Order: sequence, then structure tokens, then C-alpha cells
Amino acid sequence: MPITSETIKAAVARYWRYKRQYNLVAFECSTGLEWGWAELADIMVVNDDRRLIMVEVKTSLSDFRRDGKKRYHKHFKDGDSYLPVAQFYFAVPKDIANKVAYLCADLYPYAGVLGCDGNSEFNVEAHRGAKQLKGRKLTWRQILYLVRSQSATLCRLATKVDDQNHVRLNLYKVIEEYREKEQLWVPN
Repeated sequence: MPITSETIKAAVARYWRYKRQYNLVAFECSTGLEWGWAELADIMVVNDDRRLIMVEVKTSLSDFRRDGKKRYHKHFKDGDSYLPVAQFYFAVPKDIANKVAYLCADLYPYAGVLGCDGNSEFNVEAHRGAKQLKGRKLTWRQILYLVRSQSATLCRLATKVDDQNHVRLNLYKVIEEYREKEQLWVPN
């Protein structure tokens, strides 16, 4: 199976939830949590101390380098505590993880690197630890925002699953019709 951003997201989310045992793992949430201006983070995790861990998934070195254009990197570099992020990670395919870890020293010195093959939470490896940022404990309101964001994500995913089931059922009907026509066909 090819490694895509979706397979990496799924494996890394399972890593934080099942291997690290953190109860709240959220997809595609605003980095500003409730302030609105921010970009979407691929994965956000709330640890046992109510501190936020942010993970960005990158599938190539060029994608990794382009991430520096996002506004939150300036806040992390300046030591600004505007964002409540306590740790920041990049999740990348294992075959580029060492190179990304090396580049982080210059480009994103605060960032950790997780290497992943996209198959399992047990194949996620830390290639570089994340430095502690000034992120403070999340308020209950911020945690509630993450939970609400996830209910919206789950609704979107449920709709996609339902759409795929309709496509699958229609394909079965077409295949069945084809089989019936083939059985009716009699050679001359």
C-alpha cells in the first residue's frame, strides 16, 4: 500500500491514542482553537496534563520545506505563547525521516520528527524529540472546541462512507446485470 498523507495521519493518530494512551486525538483542527485566524493542523493531541501536541504530516522534503510559510512557525520560533501548543512534530515517511530530522535543526529547531510507514501505530518511530514550547494548559472551553471539531469531522467522514457504500451497491447491481446478460447470451 502506498504511503499517503492519509495513511500517515491514521497511523500517527493511532500511535498517540493507543500506544501513548492519550484520550483526545483530533484531525484537521484550527491551530488557534477558538480565535479563528489560524491554519488547520493535521493532528492535535491533548496529553494527560491538558497540554496540546500538534502534528503536521508531510509526504516529501519539498512539502516539509514549504511548511515554513505557515504563520504558527513564527510564533514557535519567537517563543510566543499566543498558541497553546506545548510540543510540535512533523510526521513523515520513514525513508525521509532522518533527513527531515537533520533539516529541523536549522529550519524548525523546536520540532520533533516521527517516521512512519503508514501501516501501524507500532511502526511509528521518534527520529527527533520535540522541544517544550510555552504552551499552557488548555482550558475546558478549548478542549470542548476540539471535541466539537471532531464531531464535525466524524459527520463528514460518515457521509463519505455512506456515499462509498452507495457506489459499491450500484457497482454490485451493474455486475449482477452483466452476469445475467452473459448467462442469457447463447453463441450461434
